This record gives sequence, structure tokens and C-alpha cells, in this order.
Amino acid sequence: MKGKINGRHLIDMRSAKNWKPIAVLFVIFTVAFSGCVDNGQNNTGNETESPVNDSQNTSGQEYTYGMANVESIDIRTMESFPVQINVVAEGYLPDGCTEIDKISTQKEGNNFNITITTKRPKDVMCTQAIENFTKTIPLEVQGLSAGNYTVNVNGVTGSFELAVDNTLDELPGHTPSGQQEITESDNGTTINLEKGETFYLRLKENPTTGYEWELNLSKGLGQVSDKYYPPESKKGEEPLVGAGGVHEWEIKADSEGKQLVTAIYKRPWENETGTEDRFILNVEVV
Repeated sequence: MKGKINGRHLIDMRSAKNWKPIAVLFVIFTVAFSGCVDNGQNNTGNETESPVNDSQNTSGQEYTYGMANVESIDIRTMESFPVQINVVAEGYLPDGCTEIDKISTQKEGNNFNITITTKRPKDVMCTQAIENFTKTIPLEVQGLSAGNYTVNVNGVTGSFELAVDNTLDELPGHTPSGQQEITESDNGTTINLEKGETFYLRLKENPTTGYEWELNLSKGLGQVSDKYYPPESKKGEEPLVGAGGVHEWEIKADSEGKQLVTAIYKRPWENETGTEDRFILNVEVV
């Protein structure tokens, strides 16, 4: 009996010794397999999560709206007529996510009210660094009467003055009845004349700034007269100092064919830069 028991015991111990390496290998395989599965699942999750968030940001993003912080404005008058005026507004945005949303301008009497609004995505982490901005805003001033005007940009104010009515319709001087009158609005066009006929070219000019028109005519055209008309002042008022007037030339068609009138607005002592105002008129003489 004892021998049998010992025999069985020996058989069991040998079996245990044989299974032990197998069990160890099984455990190692199981751990390795589960690690591969976990890594694969984690990688898959990282790759799909970002596109889903990007899609939500582009299609259904919500924003918080506010007013831009404007620190200063600069009102700039362009050397042209009718006068062109730009307002340069400078300020800052509170962080890297806030951006300019809209710029709107309303005119009430002699006041221009400009509003600059901002927008910022909700629930988005942003860099907490101030971002400066500069915006150039053109004002619609053509056709305005002479006078003082105020500009308000998000609470920052400035002003400008129009010395004369900012329109091409009412010009000083007088054009004889029946004569063609050419102004800045005819720039780049073509007119027809008979040989011996004349026309008047009238361009806005302000000699107090040092700028004046330099006129050039092709050989088939002749200059009859050259006059400058200072700005008119209303009855009982002092003459306007520093305001622009009108330069007028009477030009005659001396020869048949295609003729050309060109003019450039510049200071006589300065070289051309290519940014000057220019006037061109084609003349067909028959």
C-alpha cells in the first residue's frame, strides 16, 4: 500500500514539474497579448478623437462676442479731390483666440460712429498673450459739405475739417456756355473735337501743400490759357486759409488725329515715385 501511494505521489510530482513551464509560458503569452490589444485600442482612440473635435470646431463652434479695446485713432487726409479720409485705429486683443469680428460705420449729422467688435470661441484654451491690431477704415466723405466732423471709434474720438464742399459739382470759376468741361471724373475717357475747337480742363489743386498739376499735351493740341482759381468764401466770411482751389486750362485742337492730354499731381522739386495721382484724356480731333 505504501509503495503504491509513493508511486502515485511520484507520478503527481512529475506531472506538476511538467506543467509548471507550460503554465509560465501561458501567463507570459497572455500578458503580452493583452498588452498588444491595449496598445492598439489606445492608438485607435487617439487617432479618431482629434478629427471629431476639429469637425465640431469648424461646423458648430459657439462664440463669445465683445468690443475691441481701441487705444488710439489717427485720421488721415489723402492728397486728392474729392478728399479721401481714412481712420487708422490701433488697439489690442486680450488673448490668442480673440479676433476682430465686424467693423461698422454709422453717420449721424457731422458725427461718424465706428464700432469694432470681437469674437472668441467658447470653452477653448488660449495663449494669454496680448495681440496688437491696426485697422484702416475708409470714411464715406464724398459729397459732404464744408465743416467740422467728429469720429468715434469704440469711445476714442478725433475730428477733421473739410475746408470746402467735398464735391466735383460746384467748382469756382466759370465755363463759357457751349464749351466742353473736363474734370477728374473724366479721367481715362475719350472726347471728340473738331479742328479749331477748344475745351476746358479743370482739376482740383491745393498749392499750399506744395502739390500742383504738371500738364503735358501732344503736338496736335495747344494751350490757350492757364489759370488758378482759389477757393471761394461765402459772403461776409474771411477767405479760407490753406484750402484748395481749381486749376483750369483752355485747350485747343490744332491738328486732326488722335491726341493725348496727361497730367501728374506732385511737388515740382520731388522725383516721381509712381504713387502720384495722374490724369489721362484721349482726344479724337476730326
